[in-house]
Amino acid sequence: MALTPAEIELLQARLDAYYEAEKAVLRNQSYKMPDGRELTRASLSSIQTAIDRLRNEIANASGAPIVRGRMRRGVIMGR
Repeated sequence: MALTPAEIELLQARLDAYYEAEKAVLRNQSYKMPDGRELTRASLSSIQTAIDRLRNEIANASGAPIVRGRMRRGVIMGR
């Protein structure tokens, strides 16, 4: 499914928002208020999963290759 430039721009805006959310969680996962209530931010793992998914969607839409994992190369040596 080909995406229009406007759709890619929206995906990029969402990705930027997820990066901001990730920074906020990394700075301060939870906050305890003086009255004893506690605020806990979103799950870091779910934010990072969404970032990976959006990056892959944008890469697919723009034709960039998706790189997963580590490239390994073996050399067979004779005895």
